[in-house]
Amino acid sequence: MRTRFFAGVLAGAVLLASAPGYAQDVQSILSKVTAAYRSAKSYQAQVSITETRQMGGQQQKQSTTLTTKYKAPNKMVTIVQGRESMQVYSDGKTMYIYLPKEKQYMKAPAPASLAQQGGVGAAGAGDPSQIGAQLQTMFATGAKKLADQTVGGKPMFVLQSSRSGQSQDGKISFKMTATAFIDKASYLLRQLTLSSVQSQGTQNLTQTITISFASQQINPNLPDSVFVFKPPAGAKEQQMPASPSGPPAPR
Repeated sequence: MRTRFFAGVLAGAVLLASAPGYAQDVQSILSKVTAAYRSAKSYQAQVSITETRQMGGQQQKQSTTLTTKYKAPNKMVTIVQGRESMQVYSDGKTMYIYLPKEKQYMKAPAPASLAQQGGVGAAGAGDPSQIGAQLQTMFATGAKKLADQTVGGKPMFVLQSSRSGQSQDGKISFKMTATAFIDKASYLLRQLTLSSVQSQGTQNLTQTITISFASQQINPNLPDSVFVFKPPAGAKEQQMPASPSGPPAPR
């Protein structure tokens, strides 16, 4: 699962207009979601990301899990486990990226703030304020509020937005749907599902990405020691790529 691909899906998910009666409800909910995440001076979460692709009789499925801890403005640690694993640390002065399978790590000066690095959309960044911002972008136009549901024994708001279209030559058609489950008590995102169907002739490509939060805490007490990286025995330092735009995305 490439988290940068996910970030691109988020940025592109501005969808069709729906009934005006739902719009105010959606925006009111999203405003409270944004406020909840912006209140986080510290944060920790456990997340699972599942991507399924199907074309004809062939199906591919890929799963990634991550744990992340963050303290404003620029301390964080994110552990990504999947087909390719990665660990990202920032102790406030230096950012480290460690690849366990290769036993290699890179380092660079830590940014003054992680606020612009991306939340779940770029899993290594840590700052949760971007979660609300990404949802605001995704559901800015055409979202509707569905009937409430219960997930994990907790009542959820359900927001959904979809769009469809075709390529300029008319040979490829597509439909995309985004569904967000928002905890009614805390206004934190519990699950986000992004699905798309692309059709060309008799061929259909279906893709579904599901991001689920097993747990989240706003403003937990996190000691600075959890953000310290100590290279494991035998790990070798590699040069950081020139002018990185952020931590490389796990695949």
